[in-house]
Amino acid sequence: MKARLTLVALVWCWLATPAFAHRLDEYLQATTMAVEKDRLVLQLRLTPGVAVAAQVLASIDANADGTISDAEQRAYAERVRRDLSLGVDGSTVPLRLVSSAFPRAEEITGGVGDILLTFAADLPAGGAATHRLTFENHHKSAIAVYLVNCLVPQDPGIRVLAQDRSYEQARYQLDFSSGDAQVVPPTISASASIPSQPPTTDPPVFQTFFWHGVHHILTGYDHLLFISALVLAAVSLWDLIKVVTAFTLAHSLTLTLAALNLVHVSSRVVEPLISASIVCVALQNIFWPERSRGWSRLAVAFFFGLFHGLGSAGGLLDVMHQMQTGTVLLALLGFSLGVEAGHQAVLLPLFASLKAARRTQAEAAGRIWLATMLRRLGSAGIATAGVYYLCVALTGDP
Repeated sequence: MKARLTLVALVWCWLATPAFAHRLDEYLQATTMAVEKDRLVLQLRLTPGVAVAAQVLASIDANADGTISDAEQRAYAERVRRDLSLGVDGSTVPLRLVSSAFPRAEEITGGVGDILLTFAADLPAGGAATHRLTFENHHKSAIAVYLVNCLVPQDPGIRVLAQDRSYEQARYQLDFSSGDAQVVPPTISASASIPSQPPTTDPPVFQTFFWHGVHHILTGYDHLLFISALVLAAVSLWDLIKVVTAFTLAHSLTLTLAALNLVHVSSRVVEPLISASIVCVALQNIFWPERSRGWSRLAVAFFFGLFHGLGSAGGLLDVMHQMQTGTVLLALLGFSLGVEAGHQAVLLPLFASLKAARRTQAEAAGRIWLATMLRRLGSAGIATAGVYYLCVALTGDP
């Protein structure tokens, strides 16, 4: 009996422990760069989640009067610039601020404000026909999530040869050729390996977004709570496969549509619905267990999976919206597979643990009792966390 209660208590504590969701406690910093003949243009889109918005706003609104003045905007843009570093062919290249746009203070605290900063740098004239650019962003690294991508050059004489990113994307390397590279004789075999559409065939794009998908789901506790609620009600592996497949199909559908800019729903709608989905599924497990399997559960998983996909798309749109279609699809494939890998890393051990716990009871009645207790108490913990997230999503106050 004590062993049963101990196991139940552990499951309760794990599922009920509040943790901020992936879009609430992160300072998303998405960088897009455009390489021109004689200069580089960087645009940073900085979006603080509601859980870190007050911290970010305090660093901008120095006098705490609730208004971001022009002087405060310039001062913050300068701090961001100092946290960036740019090098070309081993030499440091200074960045200069070109433009800035700041949202209202209340938009920042609500988690819906985007800070747009545009920087430019002069590229060295002449010299080698191929260049290596290195870029680093260390602004507020303790709370930041970085994304970086290079746009397809508008100048036909400039070609992107390769891109490489660190795991967290704080460091980025770009190899590109200028117009002089077109005079390289065709007898050099290396020239044949340069793709005509480099971003679509660059393996690091897939790898980068795959690991971003894994990180996204393993730190996206709202998504993990939802799928954990699905696991608690699954009696067999086939039940689990069906319900997770329904969720995955819906998640992938809206993620793709949003990334291709075909669907857009405000985060003010999406985030509360994601939190409500956690509460809904958890309560269904407790009070209507007969509906937690079969077509009704598949319909619930699919319906709410649509909104979870929109939530996952939010951070990707900043670096995907100007990509070519082929690049977007490759990045989406990597990200989606990474998300599913993260799902399985949680789902399968949890399902196996629950099955093993049930088998500790020799009698059928004991297995039924333990399964019921695990489902009810685990779902109660998930519902508690879901209510917490729902309050945060509605009020913006963690």
